[in-house]
Amino acid sequence: MIQPALIALIRNGETTMYIDPFGSVCFARQLIWGQDALEQWLAGRQPVHQFDTDCEAGAVIDFDAQALLWYSEEEPVDQPRTMQLLDTLIAEAWHGFEILYADGMCDLQIAAGDSISHASQQRLRVVDESVDPLEFRSETLDEESPHCEPFDLDDEEERFAWVTILDEDQLIHHRLIGEITSDVIRNEDDPLSRLKSLPTYDVPAEQNVIEAIIVNEPERRIEIWGGRDIRAAAGEMTLYWPDWDVECVEANGYEHQCRFSGPAGTPMTAAEALGTLVPMLLMTGNFDPSAMLGELGKSFKGLMAKLVTVVTVLVCLPFVIFALVSGNWKTGGITIGVIVALVVITFKLIERKWRRGFAATLSEVHSDPTMSDENEPATAGPSDPRQRRQQLDQLLSRAGLPSLAEIEPHFDSDVPVAV
Repeated sequence: MIQPALIALIRNGETTMYIDPFGSVCFARQLIWGQDALEQWLAGRQPVHQFDTDCEAGAVIDFDAQALLWYSEEEPVDQPRTMQLLDTLIAEAWHGFEILYADGMCDLQIAAGDSISHASQQRLRVVDESVDPLEFRSETLDEESPHCEPFDLDDEEERFAWVTILDEDQLIHHRLIGEITSDVIRNEDDPLSRLKSLPTYDVPAEQNVIEAIIVNEPERRIEIWGGRDIRAAAGEMTLYWPDWDVECVEANGYEHQCRFSGPAGTPMTAAEALGTLVPMLLMTGNFDPSAMLGELGKSFKGLMAKLVTVVTVLVCLPFVIFALVSGNWKTGGITIGVIVALVVITFKLIERKWRRGFAATLSEVHSDPTMSDENEPATAGPSDPRQRRQQLDQLLSRAGLPSLAEIEPHFDSDVPVAV
């Protein structure tokens, strides 16, 4: 189910909170239009008086401190360059505000209850020894290295972590893994030797790289870059690689790694990097959970129908063989007919129960008091598609980025079109 998003406004020391019931999907589209558009969008909503811990995205805007802290559990994009350009757009839209990205919803909960006037610290951080900053990473290289099929460098849909190692003999090694795993970050079981033992690759294209690490053995230096959680990974590496200099590369990591290793690689243009993001920002419609449930129901019904067909054939097969061997087709046919009839009746009864269950679930969704009024705009910013495009074009221009006309040829076909 799509989770809610929470937005808290702090003004004159007072906090007002709002809930967007299904706002966790592409939450960034609420922010890129700036403070006036966001406040105008929230004006028709009823404030809430308690922080909703079920939220998976949100923002705290402190007008007293001129700071914005935001977080989204599910980023609309997974490519670091695209994330950086999204940050550029938000910074331009919130000119004069300090923009901070939180470590999690717990940071927002703290900020919503107090203030982020200590924004100069760059990132709010909750000190909790029970929280593992690598919790969602794979544990070992064995889980992320290719065992059967190698990575296809020509497949635009492939996503992986790029590892470049300069060894003691001044030789460069390129490796690809699914992600930078916990055992590499925590320097367990001689990770450099295990990385070197993996298959060799050429320099990958930037569009395929979600994070990367550069290991300079002669200088005992490690550089790491990637998505939102890469700072946490770098912090852990600092602890577990004590004799190494560990640095987090904040921007243009791909170009930096290419310069280090020699080949120019295949960097993304800004227009290419924005191609997966802009269609989402242009969307004006709601993400309808009932439609999603309906599609899930159809898919599940189709899968069950295929499964029942296969099971029925397997059950009937011995009777077909019996009829072939004995020649008694009458008995075999009657038996098979009875089995098929029983299966059909049972499937229809189960399907009827499923339909009632789905209908009850959909009714519950639509009767949820936190549901937005259908007449309310689904997103901040202009509701008219033409005006929305025009304002986004102006924002791109102010940020020094390509125009919509330049970006549109690179729209990702898997991304929902603007509606």
